[in-house]
Amino acid sequence: MRTREGVQRDAVDRNRRRLTIGVVTATVLMSSGAMVIFPLLPSLQTQLGISTADIGFVAAAGFAASLAAELIVAPYADRGRARTMGVVGVLLMAAALIGSALATDAWHLVAGRALGGFGFGVFMAAASALLVRADPARAGESLGRLGAAELAGVSLGPLAAGLAIAFTTPGTILAWSAAVVLLGVIPVALAFRERAAATDQTTDAAAAGATGVHGAAASADPVARPPRVSFDLLRSPLVVGVLLLYGAVMVPTGAYDGIWPRFMADIGASEWLTALSYTLFAVPFALVAGWAGRLADRRGGVSAFVRGAVVLVPIVALYGVIGNPWVATGVGFVESTGQALAFIGAAAAMAQAVPAARAGASQGLMRAFGLLTATIAAALSGVVYEIGGPLALFGGTAIVVVLMITGGLLVLRAARTRTALMEPARSRATGSPAEVEVDAHAEFSDERACAPSRA
Repeated sequence: MRTREGVQRDAVDRNRRRLTIGVVTATVLMSSGAMVIFPLLPSLQTQLGISTADIGFVAAAGFAASLAAELIVAPYADRGRARTMGVVGVLLMAAALIGSALATDAWHLVAGRALGGFGFGVFMAAASALLVRADPARAGESLGRLGAAELAGVSLGPLAAGLAIAFTTPGTILAWSAAVVLLGVIPVALAFRERAAATDQTTDAAAAGATGVHGAAASADPVARPPRVSFDLLRSPLVVGVLLLYGAVMVPTGAYDGIWPRFMADIGASEWLTALSYTLFAVPFALVAGWAGRLADRRGGVSAFVRGAVVLVPIVALYGVIGNPWVATGVGFVESTGQALAFIGAAAAMAQAVPAARAGASQGLMRAFGLLTATIAAALSGVVYEIGGPLALFGGTAIVVVLMITGGLLVLRAARTRTALMEPARSRATGSPAEVEVDAHAEFSDERACAPSRA
């Protein structure tokens, strides 16, 4: 006879599979739309007469708008608005592509990129919150699949644009991309909903898994409506440490997402090779994302992050001395593996540090900080590249990444030490076996900087 727990587990699994299919499909379309413009930038630069510095501002506008969405709108994903947010995100992305297709000046591209960035931030906040709550014990794996879907779009969008530019105009490509993105409304409408079984498990996980979130974030009733803002989560040093790690890995994304086509063209790459470099970069990420998520669930998110950073940082610096476009493309293929471990590890670490009932706010806050660092990097990238060339851009990026990772790991280590010192006194003061058990679950392991969400 099947137990009640077994029936609930099956219901959660069915909901997670259904939700994952919808999220993956819609995310591929959204990220394709977000990235389709980049291989077109050299042509648009010539067509509209914009400078290389303006290209950096186009990239920065998308990051800045996504940042605003993650801070302002993301908490509403914890208040029953995830489905609406998904639909609005798709519609905004489509409108942004149409606006970019009609652009006649640099500020039109900046505005279009900002609108699309806001839509993408709203969509991702809803998608990540739903995935974490669908099964908190497998949050790393689910977020890994979300990352793989995003990188699949990063691959398909630029590849299609790079091939199409040979026989049509950038405006036509952007207009057709808008039509394709609109198809994302279908999976969002069908799949973006929370089931009762998932909600029950989320409540249990939130009650038992408030690892390191002190004050209001930890003590709040998981059934009560979450706050409208996410800044209360900053009371936790664990959250601050994870923010620094995620922000560090977002610096390269901002620094050379927009400049990459210019860099590739300067070292002799054709437009189709530039498009191919985006595709090849996405392949390893998509292949290892599921494994990276399971590793983060098993060993802890920070442990997975560190493994990725060891691969990522040297490669970022290496771009500064590469003069062959084929070598740059091949190095990007290797970089993608480090990016997968680092991105998914940081996202899983945040899911493990904050109750599942606050998944939308915490993941949104994390991405918002990452987008802040990416926005600053993107805004400076064009100027730095014009003044100092590839060595200044990529070498400087690597130094910033190292400093931020070091800071994040030190904050997490201090938080772990503080928790270890407080545990004996708290146990003696309460004398409650049940409370001691929950606190032990919340501890950090010396081997896994962040405690895993399941054994």
